[in-house]
Amino acid sequence: MPANPAKRAIILISLVSGLAGCAVFSPRYQITHRYEPPTDPAGTVCLEKCPQKLEMCQQSCQSAYQACLKRIEPLAEERYRKAVERYDNELDTYRRRMQSGYPGWGRATLGWGWGGYPWGWGGYPWGWGSPWGWGGGPYYGLGYSSPFFYEPPPARPNRMREFDRLRYQQCEVECGCQFVQDACFLGCGGRKIIEERCIANCPK
Repeated sequence: MPANPAKRAIILISLVSGLAGCAVFSPRYQITHRYEPPTDPAGTVCLEKCPQKLEMCQQSCQSAYQACLKRIEPLAEERYRKAVERYDNELDTYRRRMQSGYPGWGRATLGWGWGGYPWGWGGYPWGWGSPWGWGGGPYYGLGYSSPFFYEPPPARPNRMREFDRLRYQQCEVECGCQFVQDACFLGCGGRKIIEERCIANCPK
């Protein structure tokens, strides 16, 4: 005898509930840094020099970044020039391939189809003979050459894209100013305490 559908549904729901109860979610932790300044007067005076060292590091980093931007400008321009040359060659190849595969492509009318009409082959905009006769649809006609199914042309190069690529590769670097600040803080007698704190699915 086949099982009652209602009973099967109850069994299935119970099984899913049991599996959900067995699911284990790992705890998630967050690492934090806590700074304790020195308590002696000499250490307090020493700490007053740390902001100055941090500012000097940041200024040096900014100067290096601006110098890097100026340095990559001619390189980006050279890469862009070569990209344009490749694009022109690829575009010529694309045009020859399209003209060979799609007769009439690129004509002064609309550039699609045979006989100088947008779609189709003959004297009507959509097909041969009748607008909606044999081959008489813009997408299914004899001599079909819908632009929507053409191979896309090569992408035109972009000068700013070349510059941004070089900027990311050569200029976007970590300056290490956080290390400078920490070294000054610890050198003055401060303490840097690393703490791990549970933020989700914490064990009870």
